[in-house]
Amino acid sequence: MTQPQPRAADAVMAAAVLKLTDLAARVEQVEQSAEQRIGELAASCALALAQVARLRDEAGAPGGRADGIEARLAEAGALLARMSGQIGALTAAGPDTPAAPYRVSPAPPWWQPRDDRCADTTERLRDWVEEVYRPAFGYLGAMLAGCWDRHPLCLACLDTLHEAWCLLYIPPRDPKMVFAQLDWLTRPLLQAAEVMARETTACRGGGHREPGQPAAPAVPSWLNGRR
Repeated sequence: MTQPQPRAADAVMAAAVLKLTDLAARVEQVEQSAEQRIGELAASCALALAQVARLRDEAGAPGGRADGIEARLAEAGALLARMSGQIGALTAAGPDTPAAPYRVSPAPPWWQPRDDRCADTTERLRDWVEEVYRPAFGYLGAMLAGCWDRHPLCLACLDTLHEAWCLLYIPPRDPKMVFAQLDWLTRPLLQAAEVMARETTACRGGGHREPGQPAAPAVPSWLNGRR
């Protein structure tokens, strides 16, 4: 086969560069929720650009083989077409596209407290308890003992409450969601708070006690003056 004409090769390179420019402009319009996917597409753009640059060098080299160059141009073109379709799917919905639904986190094995998943979830729950549960839920938050993170039952309850709260309050609100929030506030939240309060009854006033360990007997007031 003969080598491709320089003008034809230049036309192919120019078309590829214009396609990459168009793709880069469309990438900038994608919502932030697609950041991970855009990173992958950006890497593909860089790969395609490197292929085009390498092909340009080979097309200008005296010993370049026309068949190999044509095959690589076809590969680069196919990659660009695939990327164009993927970015088009990401940008087609526009700015009014609903946010992706909250993804529920897997339940950690609270019966295995040394598991790393328990430690990771406990850290997340600490933030939620201090930033949401105690400030927002009044006397229910006050009922939670300070040693809640040492009680597997409290951890299990708070983990479930946290996931339910995320499902109810992170997505956009609609009429059905309002009734779901009301039901959660007046039934499951109250029940879980009562369960956690009873679990930590022995810890109030005398410090933390392991689950099942009885509370220290109360000292009669008439003995306080004799100690």
